[in-house]
Amino acid sequence: MSEKFTLLLDDTAVTLASGVFPDGAGWLKVTGELPASAALMRIRAVALRDMNDFMLLAQLVEAVRHVTDVAFSHLELPWLPWARQDRHMVPGDSFALKVFAQQLNTLGFDKIVVLDPHSEAAAAVNNLVAISQQQCLLQNSHLRRAIAAGELMLVAPDAGALKKIQYVAKACGASEFAILSKERDVASGGLTGFSLLAGEVAGKAVLIVDDLCDAGGTFIGSAQVLRDAGARSVSLYVTHGVFSKGITHLLNNGIDAIYSTTSYASAALVHPQLELIDIDTIYRAYGITK
Repeated sequence: MSEKFTLLLDDTAVTLASGVFPDGAGWLKVTGELPASAALMRIRAVALRDMNDFMLLAQLVEAVRHVTDVAFSHLELPWLPWARQDRHMVPGDSFALKVFAQQLNTLGFDKIVVLDPHSEAAAAVNNLVAISQQQCLLQNSHLRRAIAAGELMLVAPDAGALKKIQYVAKACGASEFAILSKERDVASGGLTGFSLLAGEVAGKAVLIVDDLCDAGGTFIGSAQVLRDAGARSVSLYVTHGVFSKGITHLLNNGIDAIYSTTSYASAALVHPQLELIDIDTIYRAYGITK
């Protein structure tokens, strides 16, 4: 059984198996029955993280098409790998998202559905359909109600998050939001200069909203600025929770509660101050069902 991939042919689930050869190369095969033809092949690739995972996806596509005459092919790709390497930053580095997109495009999907892509550079993926940040966040009923009632004030942690949070605010019925800024050293990745640019947060419960959290430096620095400005509590929503230093690193450094999805974080990740939205809930709300 493969934990990373699910395959449906005309809404019928087909079983898969995967493993690793002695030389370290991964293998994947279809163990269920493949029909002679199918109107729609749907593959969901959960937490596709590296080119080994991509190779398994490519093997799956080839195995199905070798037997089944598929009319249309859709890929549900909640987490888009290399999304942050969306341009050349310094001489000698690569536009890795473009490189990955070129490889993904060779598989010939008619539609690729991604949750809250990091930037517009994701358009390098052919036939991309993006489910927006607000569509993801709204699947958490507590956040939806609290923001609409004015019990949580939205916060954009930097300029990159500002455009998206405007759509989140409109979708949630929020009348205001705060804006933070920071400076990042391109070469080292170090963060400095956190400041509150706009918004009155004193005495309020606030919710920082962004597309992803890796180590969490942006949000720890943001939380400190917000608390210094008088915020009563600081929560965090990110669509993609990488949490490379663990969620306790955030919770011990100024974040009171964390909300995310299972696009990257495992559903098995459990903590009283963490709420995860199952990606299946998001896809169903968008009209895509297993």
